[in-house]
Amino acid sequence: MRSRGRLRACALGLGYLGAAAAAFSASPALALWDGKLTLFVEEKVTRDDNVFRLSKNVDPVAAIGSASPGDTYTTTSLGIAFDAPYSRQRFQAGYTWSATRYSQFSDLDFDGHDAKALWLWQLGNDLSGQLGYTENFALAPFQYTQSRTPDPLRSRAAFLSGAYLLTPRWRIQAGGGVFDQTNGDPALQPNDINISSADASLSYVTPANSSIGLSGRVEEGRYPNRTFVPGSPFDDSYRQASAGLVGDWTVTGVSHLNARVARLSRRYPNTPQSDFDGNVAVLEYDWKVTGKLSLTGVVRRDISPFQDIQSSFVLVRGVTVRPTLSVTEKIDLGVILDYSIWDYLGDPGLVAGGALGRVDRVRSATMSLSYKPLQSIALQASFLRESRTSNLPTADYLANVGSLTARLSF
Repeated sequence: MRSRGRLRACALGLGYLGAAAAAFSASPALALWDGKLTLFVEEKVTRDDNVFRLSKNVDPVAAIGSASPGDTYTTTSLGIAFDAPYSRQRFQAGYTWSATRYSQFSDLDFDGHDAKALWLWQLGNDLSGQLGYTENFALAPFQYTQSRTPDPLRSRAAFLSGAYLLTPRWRIQAGGGVFDQTNGDPALQPNDINISSADASLSYVTPANSSIGLSGRVEEGRYPNRTFVPGSPFDDSYRQASAGLVGDWTVTGVSHLNARVARLSRRYPNTPQSDFDGNVAVLEYDWKVTGKLSLTGVVRRDISPFQDIQSSFVLVRGVTVRPTLSVTEKIDLGVILDYSIWDYLGDPGLVAGGALGRVDRVRSATMSLSYKPLQSIALQASFLRESRTSNLPTADYLANVGSLTARLSF
């Protein structure tokens, strides 16, 4: 019965794709409000052979009540996007509602949304910036929990930033923001977090608009649903500060380098064993190899605020390579290769180098093929293979995920 249900869900999703493509194949995209307003509908069919990212050392029947951890599901999305210049200002906004329905694990059926509003402001010739708000409501990724219990995760952020040219060669930038994240699963609500931050930089700008400068950032995090208990490794707040160099450099006419290198310090008021001092860096290099082939490489050593019962936060070291090939004017082929090492810090059992703490190694490869037969129609097929190994016996997993997507815009 479950196999027939999966086949029906897949056939229904593919039917949506075919019907939508046929209905709009002869219709150009409608120019709403002179192209400033875009409406779209999207249908996506996904097959995931390990939905809950279960370890090979875990019995799926005992963990999720099913011998098969895989499922086929469909996601229907409706959205609106707005992008309008006015004088020297630009206003952007968007809202996407999505409904995901599973064939086997129907308890995971979920309606979510993604929203944003952005004002790109300009005052005179030398002062500009951004004022914005974003919100996302979706199920938390199962690689964090490896549990059948869904966790509806709501993330919201508001931010303001500005840049001022003191002289044609010197630019000052400053900004601030607030971020909060709430978990729907009561067991994970102690990990709800509110973060406020502020940053500033002073950069030298070349005639080619490359820049290098000094930057600083402060951040304060608070866990509103957590009360510190003496002896616990998990604190109820933290403070973080970093200072370093930022650079944005046009290396050649076809290559570009963006870099951030800093010394970071994080302090916990009640658990000094979780304090962290170290260097962090993110380097991103873009290269237009040929007229049709582009390549992006990212090297990073940074910390993540992710928390679970194992750790206060994670030090992530990794590299990402993203080649993109424009096969024709209507067909694009993209690949993403990623390798990262996650050191779980803030663990009382952790010693220098992470010898006694949890260490994960995550590898992923994604390939996508996009086809845009008309301005109003976008089709995509993608495949992801992701694996994680860990010194925690039940934290490893292997997952293969394939999807077909059709989007119609008007």
